Amino acid sequence: MIATLFYNPITLSFESELWLLLPLCAAVGLVYKTIRVENISHLLKEFVLLLLYMAFGLVVLCTLLWLIDTYWPGSAWFS
Repeated sequence: MIATLFYNPITLSFESELWLLLPLCAAVGLVYKTIRVENISHLLKEFVLLLLYMAFGLVVLCTLLWLIDTYWPGSAWFS
């Protein structure tokens, strides 16, 4: 039954795919901080900071790549 998703995948818009990055970052960040935290009472604070750090980093990286693709002379990565 679930194997049909591999043959007929669900189509998502580009904006919907971008929103799926937040749960991915949250899952990776929670597992990483659960393993690496020194004091368990600091877990939530460190997890939220890591999540913000990863989200901000992705925004900066995407903005930089967009600027390069848009304004770099002769840039035609996706054309």
